[in-house]
Amino acid sequence: MPSTQDPIRGIPLKDKPEGISRCGMSHATIAQHLFTSQWYELTANGQVIGSAIDLDFYKQDATQGQNSVSTAKTKELSKV
Repeated sequence: MPSTQDPIRGIPLKDKPEGISRCGMSHATIAQHLFTSQWYELTANGQVIGSAIDLDFYKQDATQGQNSVSTAKTKELSKV
């Protein structure tokens, strides 16, 4: 788990993902920036989006399934 002082990285999302709920930083897969309201999928390889104090953290609800960028890309590639 990154420290609250380490920069958090993520991939920007076009819209708010469906089927998410608030959680702690250690369980999060999605975050919303407090000042810009931009949504991000958390990833170690994405752009720096801020520190932990700048973000609200969320996780995908198990009953809703995945609606992330990586899942969408996997589904797209499976059609080929």
